[in-house]
Amino acid sequence: MSTYVIWWIVAFALVAVELTTGTFYLLVYGLAAASAGIAAWLGVGMATQIVIAAIIGIVGTIALRMWRRVDEIDTAFQDLDIGQNVRVENWQESKGQVKYRGAIWDAEAAAPEIDTNKPLYIRAMRGSVLIVGN
Repeated sequence: MSTYVIWWIVAFALVAVELTTGTFYLLVYGLAAASAGIAAWLGVGMATQIVIAAIIGIVGTIALRMWRRVDEIDTAFQDLDIGQNVRVENWQESKGQVKYRGAIWDAEAAAPEIDTNKPLYIRAMRGSVLIVGN
């Protein structure tokens, strides 16, 4: 069996396993293996194939870690809003608008029945929608 076929089988297996995990790391390693397979198909030596796979794997891993770190920072800022008091502006059934930090926000009830006459507090955030409850 040719070397490039082995690289592509490894790449396919890594991408297939990635579909069950959702972390994107195995996708990067699958891309690295596929790139090494292309290099093997072009006739590049084994040492160069390994270096190509290693470089793409390392650069991809660093990029994913930086991307996840930005996502964690956004989550940390959202956590500062949890527990803060909001004022009801408009409410119908379990959705409405509340005033928070000087702006009107869309809001949804955290539980089916909340009392809008009592103070409401932010329980969670889903995008730009505040999830509120008593």
